[in-house]
Amino acid sequence: MCLACEEQEYFFRVWCVDFLARGEMPPGVTTDDLLAMGLPLPKPADGGTAEQSGVSSRQRAESSAAAFSCDSPDE
Repeated sequence: MCLACEEQEYFFRVWCVDFLARGEMPPGVTTDDLLAMGLPLPKPADGGTAEQSGVSSRQRAESSAAAFSCDSPDE
């Protein structure tokens, strides 16, 4: 993974953690996405379950970084 991709992944995680710290689900991220990144699920304020969205984190990351395209080979 190139340095730009690593940086983008890092800032996406920080963005998600900011929402989780407030007890909110990041928009466009599913619980499966959070678990795959090793992040905890948000604690629901009303005792319900955490909401899920149909958009994966990869789709969210691709849409927010549409101007960037990494062409380095995976190693």
